[in-house]
Amino acid sequence: MKRNIRLFLIVGLSAAMFLGCGKSDEEETVEQVPTEQIAIEGTEVEDYSALSYSGLEVLAYEGDSQAQIMLGRKLEYGDEETAQNFTEALSWYQMASDSGDYEGTCALGYFYLTGTGVDQNLDKAEELFNAAIEGGVDNAKVGLARVLLTRGEYLSNLDEQGVEDTESDDSKEDSKEESKEESKEDSSEQESTDLEKVVELLTEASKAEDLDGEYYLGFIYEHGIGVALDYSKAFDYYSRVTRSESMALQDQDSINNSNIALGLMYIMGRGVEVDEDTALEHLETASDNGSAKASYYIGQMYENGVGVDKDYEKAMEYYLLAADKDYAPALNQIGYLYYNGYGVDVDFASAVYYQKLAALQGYAIAQVNLGFLYENGYGVERNLETALSYYEMAADSGYEGATEAVVRVKAQINEEL
Repeated sequence: MKRNIRLFLIVGLSAAMFLGCGKSDEEETVEQVPTEQIAIEGTEVEDYSALSYSGLEVLAYEGDSQAQIMLGRKLEYGDEETAQNFTEALSWYQMASDSGDYEGTCALGYFYLTGTGVDQNLDKAEELFNAAIEGGVDNAKVGLARVLLTRGEYLSNLDEQGVEDTESDDSKEDSKEESKEESKEDSSEQESTDLEKVVELLTEASKAEDLDGEYYLGFIYEHGIGVALDYSKAFDYYSRVTRSESMALQDQDSINNSNIALGLMYIMGRGVEVDEDTALEHLETASDNGSAKASYYIGQMYENGVGVDKDYEKAMEYYLLAADKDYAPALNQIGYLYYNGYGVDVDFASAVYYQKLAALQGYAIAQVNLGFLYENGYGVERNLETALSYYEMAADSGYEGATEAVVRVKAQINEEL
């Protein structure tokens, strides 16, 4: 939406300006405006992303929904001048939605879908996405498809894995799908309908050149969700996204995730010849673009010597990059390195610290690791009750092996009574 409004342009005073190289008197006068702002009436905004945060705020408070959405984007993703703040982002999106801007409605849907800044509410997310679709927002089709995938738990078992877990990966996926199908026989008709809808929605979004739509089409073809598993098609869709030159904040996740997906396909040889150098290139591209997940996977490559010389210090460097963004798998892995003294001195206290940061995010592996540390008194005073609580958290999330730990620790507690 373009608006003819009163726009305040911020004038940057660089060193070159003060040097005054061949400037006219008129230029000198403009540069010396004390407030560093020039009010221009009736200016048509062509590129909201070029405006500063303060400039966007002026427009947003005047009711410009595009400025409200751009402020939401800045706060949702964070940038060099804006700290990430989901609560404020949600507020701006709500304001835009309330004014009838369906882009804001769509953005709100994602917050309810993922439980970002609010409690997860799939029904509310579906309602918002449907409204945005009626308002002509193609990306809302991706959101609605993700609601259906989330309801069907098609995303929950596809968490991060180590980059060296390649040989057994396909068989793991096959067994998961077989188990999943056996447990869903009674509701197979509804799920078939939902998956057909997912494919339809993503295909429509992709035809509209929506990068999220193309990424998730690649995703469902890679994992055989609602379509026949086809690594070639997955590779094609991911590649389309990585070729995009979009600088829009909302497109960066899809670009990064597609680079990560391609990197893992090259590591695992899924539909392509194993090529760890190319894999590293894709992962580095995403890491350089701010992806914590990509930094984590590069750390995995260095920790395990996949395509590079094993280098724990280099692994730690990349894990710390991801940890700066509170990425739980990286936080857990840093704790693991400290526990074992890989690339660093053995430091149980640091191991506990990083495992706690990961466990607080509900990361089951870290919860099990913390249970082990408390059970054995490494880096903390031995406390079987605390160990039990962490093991139970992991068990409640379905983490394999945690239930056995719960039984073991309960037995120890009973013996010591």
